[in-house]
Amino acid sequence: MIYDAHGYLGNNPSFAQTGLPVPLEGPAWVEMMDRAGVGGALVAPPGVGAPEDFKPDLERIARAVKEFPDRLFGWVRVKPRQGGAAVDVLRRYVEEHGFKCLKLNTQDDDYRLDDRKLVDPVVEAADGLGIPVFFHTGDVSTDTCTPNMVADIASDFPTTTFIIGHMAFGGVNGYPGAIEQLVPAMKRAPNTVTECAGVLKCAYIQDVVDQVGAERVLLGSNGPYVPIELPVVMIRDYMGLLSTEQKDAILGGNLSRVLKLQN
Repeated sequence: MIYDAHGYLGNNPSFAQTGLPVPLEGPAWVEMMDRAGVGGALVAPPGVGAPEDFKPDLERIARAVKEFPDRLFGWVRVKPRQGGAAVDVLRRYVEEHGFKCLKLNTQDDDYRLDDRKLVDPVVEAADGLGIPVFFHTGDVSTDTCTPNMVADIASDFPTTTFIIGHMAFGGVNGYPGAIEQLVPAMKRAPNTVTECAGVLKCAYIQDVVDQVGAERVLLGSNGPYVPIELPVVMIRDYMGLLSTEQKDAILGGNLSRVLKLQN
């Protein structure tokens, strides 16, 4: 089964520029997955820095998860500066709607991952709920969300899995980033994994696989901002140094394990 670790579902006007419905909801996502041969996807509210919170799109995702429980899995996206309210939102969508992961993006609330007094309360809540934590890393927010910062947090929560988003980006597709930190940070914190959304460079992904293992790399598309089949084709058909077992792990087995989709 192919699982996409990085997608967006909700109300973003930019989706209309490529002919997608706005808001983008569950049926349209399942239709995209069917065309691409993708079995399931982890989806978050789109749009960096929502004015207040992400609740309208969290509700859309909750409806989609209920309608397609084996195909769509929810990310809870919150703003840590909202304190206890952010923790309450996280708990609600995990406990009442079955969301699978916490997503944090420093651009949403103008903070840094090394501001531990701000970040730790929501991470502690995720740790208590037994769900993984995804951190956006790289691009314009590079200095606020580096792999080293993720590793520092992961070292303090050793039983929680932390996902380093976008493989730290830098230099791969013209974005700033901190790719030189990725492998050392992952080696320092063995409870980290990474995903390849936006990283359409086989040699870079292969290097990460060679140094930390295929079992710690997830398929991610960043869909629908890009066609969700692109990383599938790249890993399946253009990474000839990977074994069949390694491809199967990256294309879906690893996310299934991280999200505990199968017993």
